[in-house]
Amino acid sequence: MHVPDDPTVSARVARFLGTHGERWPRTPVEQVRRLASADGPDGPLAVVPDELVAVAVAFEERFGGLAYRLETDGNHMEYGLEGEAYFRWTAEHGWMFPAAVDGAWTWGVDVLLDGRTAMAPGEWPYRLIDRAVEQRLEKHALLAEVRLWPHVTLTYETATLVPPTITLTGVPEVREATGPADRWWYDGEVAAHLSLQGWPAGTDHWVLRCFSRTRAGLSGVLDRLSAVGELDDWCSVCGRALQPSFHSYVPQGGEPGLCLPSPVAR
Repeated sequence: MHVPDDPTVSARVARFLGTHGERWPRTPVEQVRRLASADGPDGPLAVVPDELVAVAVAFEERFGGLAYRLETDGNHMEYGLEGEAYFRWTAEHGWMFPAAVDGAWTWGVDVLLDGRTAMAPGEWPYRLIDRAVEQRLEKHALLAEVRLWPHVTLTYETATLVPPTITLTGVPEVREATGPADRWWYDGEVAAHLSLQGWPAGTDHWVLRCFSRTRAGLSGVLDRLSAVGELDDWCSVCGRALQPSFHSYVPQGGEPGLCLPSPVAR
């Protein structure tokens, strides 16, 4: 069943796709079967195994043609085979196929046979991003839910594959939205999103976006963090540089360096 029509998806994803989702043309099943190709460990395969074709068909039937934008003027997140299924073998992760485009990165996303996603923008190493496409939808749906709240962005730098050790006291982690490159906390009034923003060889760059439904509550979010990083001078949620006057975070009730995208939330 096409995911926008699936009554079993979470209420958050249903609201998100109902508001932001678009339906683009899907690749017909017979075309997927007819044009499927694969490059194995020893070169192109003369015949694509049936189990690979079945994975491609199932993906297209569930996600093909789905598109949405997290920002009004941003690029679309796109899902689908775009005409044909192409599999390639990798020694580390096995079979994978290109099946999505990340609008924020303007880069293609591969899907593994177990549903995980991976990408390698530019010269960066290949990296697992989502543990499932469903988790990817959950993280985007949650971001859409809080992105107009007052927020502040902190940065962290770690060794490769070593995420920052962060806890947010009193706020539960959102497991369904959390994956290899994202971690979410949310309680309805405040939220935090740890996200991998860069991974050149040897170094990982992370950002932590902290949100509060009210401006007054944002300082309390920062005070509950186990590790406060450096304030960023760019808001990737709003797509704008932050003015120096925003950079004045003082713990215990002080005014944080914040971004106020929504007048109604101030």
